[in-house]
Amino acid sequence: MLKNKFYVLFCIVMFPVLIFSQVTLPFTEKFGNSPTQTQWDYSMYSLVVSNPDVGSPNGKKGCLMYNFYNSLGASTYNVISPALQSSGAGWIRVTFDFAAANRYTMPVALQTIFADDHIILEYSTDGGTTYTEAHNYLIGVNGELNTGGILPSIFTPNATQWVTKSIIVPAGTNRVKFKGFKVLPLQAGNFAYLDNVTFEECSTPVPTGDTAQQFCSGNTLSQLIVSGTDIKWYDTAGNLLPSTTPLVSGTTYYASQTVNLCESLARLPVTVSSGACLSVDDIDLSQSGTSIYPNPVEDILHLKSKQPVKKVVIYNMAGRKILEVNEKQITSVNVGHLVKGVYMVEIYFADNKKLAEKIIKR
Repeated sequence: MLKNKFYVLFCIVMFPVLIFSQVTLPFTEKFGNSPTQTQWDYSMYSLVVSNPDVGSPNGKKGCLMYNFYNSLGASTYNVISPALQSSGAGWIRVTFDFAAANRYTMPVALQTIFADDHIILEYSTDGGTTYTEAHNYLIGVNGELNTGGILPSIFTPNATQWVTKSIIVPAGTNRVKFKGFKVLPLQAGNFAYLDNVTFEECSTPVPTGDTAQQFCSGNTLSQLIVSGTDIKWYDTAGNLLPSTTPLVSGTTYYASQTVNLCESLARLPVTVSSGACLSVDDIDLSQSGTSIYPNPVEDILHLKSKQPVKKVVIYNMAGRKILEVNEKQITSVNVGHLVKGVYMVEIYFADNKKLAEKIIKR
């Protein structure tokens, strides 16, 4: 009992230091008596236990434990990060390890004795004056943070009974709160554990592509050629647009990409205009004795034909000519410089006949 009182007193004495401490991103807290652990702010200090004798994924003893089991009469326990110092130019990715059991792993007769617990991750952009909820993680039936154990009240995880979670919070975030919350404060809860909390600023680059593109009637955003991962489109006001949005001539659309959960803050502006469109039909090249390979292609597109190929023209799916090659006999075309996407290839023979085929550029 004296030990608990000392711990509460220690945290209160350190409280002024917690408010003004700053850490520079990227930053990882492993707890376990780390030098930066005292910069975290715990409310309900006696129920958030520092460094319990538990093995954690970082390979050492020590983490942070939420003691929901002994929390009768109280329902919220805040664990607040130090002040985060970043450039403010990118989203912030928060990654953490968590271990918990839930009452639904217990015998049915005991389940009603225990309450569902939550860890609510919140962020602040004003130094901790106000917070906004980013995600509510449930510790309960089908909960996101359940990792094992059959007696939640005495659950002690081993090194394999942890789950890693990541979430993105807005640029300018300078405090993050892991709020333990129990729906029914008069019921017993579980033991839950937090460790390896990492904060890092995202630096996803803007996607690439032509900023002026032509389109055919009926084309949608999905027909625009932009290179990137998980492309999202926005209008001028910043509203997210579905990829099925019909293109309107003279309109500028804005593309972002998302890599490892981090969306680029900068967006590629693409202004579209209606233009001349291809009117060729797709033909099975194999029936004409002509083949193009590989498809999909990364660098060199090879052509094999019974007749000499004198010209190759490549269009994007908006109908815009991207590349033209003229030679007496063409056997290959270098497309390595083209951005990823779908293209139409027109092949012209010596007798002025032509074929067309779609290719995918990786």
